[in-house]
Amino acid sequence: MLAPWLFGSVEPWAQAAVFSATVLILSVWMVRASATGRPLDLPPGWIPAVCFLVWVGFQAMPIPSGLVALLSPERLRLEQQAAHLLGISSPKWFALSVDPGLTRRYLWEFGGIGLYALLLWNVIANRNQFRRLLLAIIANGAALTLFALIQRATWKGAIYWVRPIYAGDPFGPYVNRTHMGGLLLLIIPMGLGFLLAEATRRRNGERFDWRIWVRLPPEELFERLLLPLLLLIMAGGVLTSKSRGAMTSLLLALSLMALWYASRGKEGRSGFLGIAAFLIAGLAMALWVAADLFFGATERLVTEAMDTKESGRLALWSEARDLWRRFPLAGSGLGTFEPAFGLVRTVFPGNHAVTHAESNYVQLLCDTGVLGLGLTLWLMSALLTVGWRALAQARRHSQERIVLGALVAVVGACLQGVANFDLSIMANWLYVAAAVVVMGKAERVWMGSRDRDTQERQQAAY
Repeated sequence: MLAPWLFGSVEPWAQAAVFSATVLILSVWMVRASATGRPLDLPPGWIPAVCFLVWVGFQAMPIPSGLVALLSPERLRLEQQAAHLLGISSPKWFALSVDPGLTRRYLWEFGGIGLYALLLWNVIANRNQFRRLLLAIIANGAALTLFALIQRATWKGAIYWVRPIYAGDPFGPYVNRTHMGGLLLLIIPMGLGFLLAEATRRRNGERFDWRIWVRLPPEELFERLLLPLLLLIMAGGVLTSKSRGAMTSLLLALSLMALWYASRGKEGRSGFLGIAAFLIAGLAMALWVAADLFFGATERLVTEAMDTKESGRLALWSEARDLWRRFPLAGSGLGTFEPAFGLVRTVFPGNHAVTHAESNYVQLLCDTGVLGLGLTLWLMSALLTVGWRALAQARRHSQERIVLGALVAVVGACLQGVANFDLSIMANWLYVAAAVVVMGKAERVWMGSRDRDTQERQQAAY
């Protein structure tokens, strides 16, 4: 939960801290599990995820030059050219990646995310833990949004008012506003799913009684009174972050939720009305908090859509395609877009660096080639299939709404990756892993004690 507060966990020290903490906690859990004979369960999508990590590791390790020639002739040519300029013989062994150090850094990042998914999948074992996870995610997202709005209103050129920022467009602890918007894009659908699920459970099994409300534990009182407000604050945060990608992805994601509820007829009417009301209230919140920022981002989005010649992304993607053609099968190495792009770059003249491709998929194609992008699409399809099956097999409306919220969060992350780059933002991908766990675990743990808590509170009240 603390990863977003570490500047999005994009810097090496923050990623090392998150990785180390994950390994430590997972090790402790495995020791305890082995003592009790509890098996280690693997999360959904682990096979394509492991295959992707193996491929990235293979990119960073030295291999015979003959194998490099087979997989990436351009990489062999570059190595031979560099050796000729230095007046030395070409090495017999070298990596497919043009910068193995950068590739290893991404390997550690995604390895840590995989370990976090494994840890969370095994730790969440009952309904109370499941609820606490969702409440912690929502509360953290709201706290981040409130901090971001306060910091923007009192901006002094420094994140946390102590760390100066000389480039970028910060929002909250993130140097890039788009990445903050992307994080909230993940949290809002999960929060809406949880809110609608709890509303369904209470409507089906509980009548209003003030004696029940005064005896509610703080956790559930928070959920009933403050949760809708916190979700609205986060929606306003997305709309005022000035991130066109996050705004568009959130609109599409919530539209998918609304369409799903609309397709359910009378059963989904309350969910459809809830999503529609949330969209209207979120828009009102954005206009109240920072109308100028919202209208500015909307104007830029419409302008870019109407006049594609003004889109810097399209020009960048055109030259990224030329880069991919040089490394079509194996890529230039994950994380090496910046040094490799210099081979083909003509856009954005000047001495500033082009660090990424403004698209996760374009960058994965350039960095990892057809093989790496294929493994990524395999992983995405595996996770979405798991979510769809869980949605189809949901036995009760509340479970269905929990799964739908998490599934839409994963879909939103996939959509935002089309025109935004956030592969280096470890914190956001940790929340994607959390959404996958929520999506896959709902059937097992959410309905474990569906009515028991409510019945006990009613009996205690009388």
